Amino acid sequence: MRKKRRLLTWSLSVMLFNLTLIGLMAADKPLILQELTWTDIKSYLKTNDMVIIPLGSTEQHGPHLPLGTDFYEAFGLSKMISAQTGVLVAPLTFTGYSPYHSGFPGTLSLQPETMERVIFESVEWLLKYGFRRFLFFNYHGGNNIVQTRVIHRINHQTPGIAVAIGHGSSLQSEEEDDSSMDWHAGVSETSLMLYLKPELVRLDRAEKPVMRFTPQMKELRQLAAKEPSLLLVWSSLLGVPEETGKGGASHELSSNGVWSFLDPREATAQQGEKEALEMVRQAAKFIKAWQAAKGKIADLP
Repeated sequence: MRKKRRLLTWSLSVMLFNLTLIGLMAADKPLILQELTWTDIKSYLKTNDMVIIPLGSTEQHGPHLPLGTDFYEAFGLSKMISAQTGVLVAPLTFTGYSPYHSGFPGTLSLQPETMERVIFESVEWLLKYGFRRFLFFNYHGGNNIVQTRVIHRINHQTPGIAVAIGHGSSLQSEEEDDSSMDWHAGVSETSLMLYLKPELVRLDRAEKPVMRFTPQMKELRQLAAKEPSLLLVWSSLLGVPEETGKGGASHELSSNGVWSFLDPREATAQQGEKEALEMVRQAAKFIKAWQAAKGKIADLP
């Protein structure tokens, strides 16, 4: 009799747990690896082998945005995607590749090889538990080389499949105005942070930067007016360590760390919301289409 009662109690507990997890997913709440228990993950893997991995950085973002801006953006957008798709989000590192921002205090950076190793070894553990589909949401340009390497290794050395779904990926049809060079901590990024983490934005400290370019950069930009392909050379001189001698480190290019010809004080939460929702829409649309695929990785030859 006692055994039957224990069995009944255990069965009810399992049912209650499953209903709770389903309820969380149905309530449009994001699923975050660090906020769940091992039993939650075990239950999740019974129906889903996808995981979103946000990639950001800890680096200067002008006098008005926090050092964690890129991480907050990657994580925040990933959580919005999770809420729409039910896919788990697993942050693996707060630090990216950012040596060219080190002219401003607080910036942290990892060598690409170090960052690649940390992410890939973490992925190996996720593979061990049964995760097979990896979606990288990167929001820091300096991480592109690492993201490319990790995705290649997952696809060529493991049973998993990895794709990029974040800022700058082929999945995101973003339009950028090169004439404004609104690349870093400018109107666009400040707007996004006003939407995602307004309490961390110090708009009263924001100011339009004085942008400084070497004679070579100025010449290439002028020539690019007639031959736009030269912007490839021009952009390759930007965002490089001071030690290269190219004048492309952040403190060499900008008076305050902002990379833009615009004034970040023009940023609005409404613009940030529009940009965020579009990126989330495109990523969620892709994920739902992949989720609908009948064949599982384990079924493939």
